[in-house]
Amino acid sequence: MPNPRIPLPVVSVPTVLLFTGGAMVWTGATWLVVNEAAPLWVTIPLHALVTFTMFTVLHESTHHAAGQFTWVNELLGRLAMPFVAGYGSFPLVRYIHLEHHRNTNEDAYTDPDAWTAHGPWWQLPLRWLTIDFWYARFYVARQRTRPPSERVETAAVLSLSLAAFAWLAVTGHGWELLVVYLIPQRIGLAVLAWWFDWLPHHDLGEQRQNRFGATRVRVGLEWLMTPIMLCQNYHLVHHLHPAIPFYRYLRAWKDNRDAYLARDVPIATAWGRELTSTEYREWRQLTGSFDEDPPAPEPRQPSLFHSLRVSDVLPLCEGAVTVTFEVPERLRETFRFTPGQHLVIRAEVDGEEVRRAYSICSTPDSGVLRIAIKHQLGGAFSTFATRELAAGDVLEVLPPDGMFTLTPAKGRSGRYVALAAGSGITPILSILTATLRDEPNSKATLLYINTSGASTMFAAELGVLAAQLGGRLHVVHYRTDERDPDLRTPRLEKPFDIVGEALAISHERYQRGRLDSTRLRALLQARLHPAKVDDWFLCGPRDLVDMARRTLADRDVPEENVHFELFQGALPVRPSRRPGPVLTVTAGGKTAEIPATDGETVLSAALRHGVDAPYACIGGACGTCRATVVRGSARMDVHYALGDEEVAAGRILTCRAVATSDELSVDYDR
Repeated sequence: MPNPRIPLPVVSVPTVLLFTGGAMVWTGATWLVVNEAAPLWVTIPLHALVTFTMFTVLHESTHHAAGQFTWVNELLGRLAMPFVAGYGSFPLVRYIHLEHHRNTNEDAYTDPDAWTAHGPWWQLPLRWLTIDFWYARFYVARQRTRPPSERVETAAVLSLSLAAFAWLAVTGHGWELLVVYLIPQRIGLAVLAWWFDWLPHHDLGEQRQNRFGATRVRVGLEWLMTPIMLCQNYHLVHHLHPAIPFYRYLRAWKDNRDAYLARDVPIATAWGRELTSTEYREWRQLTGSFDEDPPAPEPRQPSLFHSLRVSDVLPLCEGAVTVTFEVPERLRETFRFTPGQHLVIRAEVDGEEVRRAYSICSTPDSGVLRIAIKHQLGGAFSTFATRELAAGDVLEVLPPDGMFTLTPAKGRSGRYVALAAGSGITPILSILTATLRDEPNSKATLLYINTSGASTMFAAELGVLAAQLGGRLHVVHYRTDERDPDLRTPRLEKPFDIVGEALAISHERYQRGRLDSTRLRALLQARLHPAKVDDWFLCGPRDLVDMARRTLADRDVPEENVHFELFQGALPVRPSRRPGPVLTVTAGGKTAEIPATDGETVLSAALRHGVDAPYACIGGACGTCRATVVRGSARMDVHYALGDEEVAAGRILTCRAVATSDELSVDYDR
């Protein structure tokens, strides 16, 4: 899934101009009616046009696409609301519209906008004309679950609007109310329901089945259709990337057209003729990458351990050390890494081979290969590393690997949020340091959870980095130990010290307790609103990462913008002793045919029969053991380190994969 990386402006000038122009047209048309200076067939379409244009302002504010400041979106949304439906509140419309995005094309009781498409053809115009009545029914059925502030505002707006309508009718202005507001608004809402809801979504499948197939684009006559429809002819782009401002839809489509067409997205011409991706290419007479077969992927090099000497082992914080390796010149290219990648370490501890994956905490341009290791209670290798490992020792190390990465781009202006807990800071530190130094216009926020300052890894380094970056890195520490000294405000005796403390710029803050879903939702509603963030990086225990992913998904953050890595995977898979399928395993250029027991993972069977297969966490978290299915089929109970597209392409994590066919052939080298 492509990430268009179209930055959100501080304030969306086209959206503000659209609101200003709409307000001016409404004022002028109303003056014409009051002074009987123009016939109704002129003024009613003008007022209906305002309903349509103001909905775009409302729509942009709903998705926080009117600018980076939350107050700008809240203000514009509330100012535009009376021109669209004065009896509804902005929070109500925002909730209903986001329910449409979460449940696109399901039944009308789940996706409120499905009201416009479900039913016989002769009912459709009536449904378009009554879309706001259906919204009211939809909301009333759920209003008990909504926040009290939202319900109070909705009730207040409804009461005020009904009172205003009644006052106008009683004072003899009912006719003006009808021709200035009620009739044009009804026409405008019908056109909106037709263009925003029915045209992009009718006769398509549910989003949960295929998000790329739930919304269509309407191509051709862009010079006319794009301004008339205010860019909603490319409504698919909006559903895939809801935080992109409306006037950037066409640019996003052009920049990512290859990726969209590869997924056979629904396409129709301006006049409604459906096109396949192939027909679209032919119609547009596209050449180049559309007509050429993609280059075959280069085969993976066999995973070989290399002996690296430890140059130093330094204490980092309570129970943690950093380990730096000497990398010979001949292995410089082999151990070149991308920020966020990890190393798999193999060592013999108490006569038993152990393998562990540790993220690289240095940056590529530093020329240093360094990892951080925190002692885990009962952890064989972490105990050895923090208590016995010394400079001059030699460890077996696999080349850098992992997909939890971000490659800096000098011309990019990104907004990043990272969430780390404990040792989860190690890849995050590398990513943030490299990216913010190479991208001078980018900014980041780090949410960092620890027990106390004494056990916080890289606390001093983060403070120095935040100060050096001059406000482009903001760190929020969450400390679960209420006695932590950082949570206490020091007493200041001198007035000058008090003034200096008040005026000091601090890029680090300290919060009591852990970061839970309630706190994260509050952040997402304000300074870390999803529309302001390009990419999210999560690294920590499974429970924390799962909570954050669920919370972000509830706020419609696209999956492709959320990157995560676990330092604890799933529980071991327990096989039976009954004979199972026959496995053919290729690793390091060698192929072996081995029997497996029923329910045994591919990795377990391979190791049991002496295959030198790569692995580390055995919990589906690191991705070291990934391989490609050549023949047969397998299932995984979890695949944290693989995306859905990789799974669809036949990639598996052999530590979690169990054969579901009588014969299964896998290749680690692909």
